[in-house]
Order: sequence, then C-alpha cells, then structure tokens
Amino acid sequence: MKTLKIASLAFLVAGLAGCSGELAWKTDKNTGFYEIDVPERMQSTNELHAEASTQYEYISQEGADVKENYLIVLMETKESIDQLDLGFEFDALSYSELSIQALEGGLTSSEILTKDPKIEAVNGIDCVKIQMEGTANGIDVFYLIAIFEGEKAFYQVVTWTLLEQKDEFLPIMEKMVASFKETK
Repeated sequence: MKTLKIASLAFLVAGLAGCSGELAWKTDKNTGFYEIDVPERMQSTNELHAEASTQYEYISQEGADVKENYLIVLMETKESIDQLDLGFEFDALSYSELSIQALEGGLTSSEILTKDPKIEAVNGIDCVKIQMEGTANGIDVFYLIAIFEGEKAFYQVVTWTLLEQKDEFLPIMEKMVASFKETK
C-alpha cells in the first residue's frame, strides 16, 4: 500500500511538471551543415518550399481557431554564388536585401517592420534579422527572417505565422532563430 501511494505521488508530480506550460524542444541536425532548435510539437514536412533543407510546421485546431507556425531554412553555398561571377561579394546585409525582395515578390502586399537592419553576431555567425508583415492569397502573415553568413554558406531562416497570432508565436520564432548554429 505504501508503494502505491509513493508511485501515485511520483505520477502526480511528473504529471504536473508536464503541464507547466513550458515547450519541449528538439535539435534538428539533419543537414550536417547547421543545427537549429524547434519545438517538439512542430512536425517535419517537405511541402513548404521545394529548395528548403529544413521544413517544420505546427498546425493545431483549438476550437474554432487554427494555430499555425512554420519554419524553413534555405542554404546557398558561397561556392555556388562565386560561380555566378556577379562581380561583387555578398555579406549578410546585402544577401538579406535580395532575400527580402524575393519574398516580397510572392506577396500581394508587404511592410518591412525592421527599418534599419544591422549585422549582429548570433552564435558567432554574422546575422541580419528582419520582421515583416505581408499578405499572401488574402491571408495576413507575420514573418521573422534571419540571414546568416556562415563560413561556407548563406542561410535563410524564415519563420512565419498568421498576423493575428504574432504575439503568441514571436517568442518561439525568436528562440528558433537564436538557436541556429553552423556546424563544421
């Protein structure tokens, strides 16, 4: 009888810890070029972008509401950029400008919220972070884009959610971006 009470107490404590509201996280290391942390509730997919090396989605029906958060990572090696023979070299800031132009091309309207982006170090890598809003197919979306200039490649970390869910998902989106590390 005493063992059952102890086991019940341990189960109750473990159950309460699991309901603390903290998200569980996992590290994706699948590419061999970088790693990034994502919430465990996000599912790997291959339906978001044909050229993305990493793709995750979180879609949850909560009553009448649908919660959505997405992440992709696009990678372009410096060697492949050099082969284009453009006559100039990119840094994280100039690469981010091209990335934003490409993203805006797929939107019916957009507004860049980060007015004066700067290069900053994130885990020892140059990074430019840009927040923007846009409309795609009549849906208002919030984006957090981070362009990383690694030793051998540029990485575009793009995460987005519905504009109305920005306040809920922005801390998660920022944590994913902040976890990005190039592996060597």
